[in-house]
Amino acid sequence: MKYMMLLGGLLGFVSMFAVALAVGKPPLSALGQASLGSLACGLLFLWVGQIWIRNVRQMLMEKRQSAIAAMAEAEERKRRDAKERGSKPV
Repeated sequence: MKYMMLLGGLLGFVSMFAVALAVGKPPLSALGQASLGSLACGLLFLWVGQIWIRNVRQMLMEKRQSAIAAMAEAEERKRRDAKERGSKPV
């Protein structure tokens, strides 16, 4: 997760610094705004990253549970078929 925050901070710093200089702010003021933009964007990326990781984990857990249920159903079907074959007279 620290990489998500670093990436967001870098993106926020560069974009805010470039926008502030493009608007015509002095470099020292642009640096201050870029610092605040870095913090805000870093926290935003961290929050979005945590949500994304939580959803990926939930999806994998649901896939695993459905696979386990499918395996149990297939095993039950095999038992039933074997029982039916064993009870039929030849």
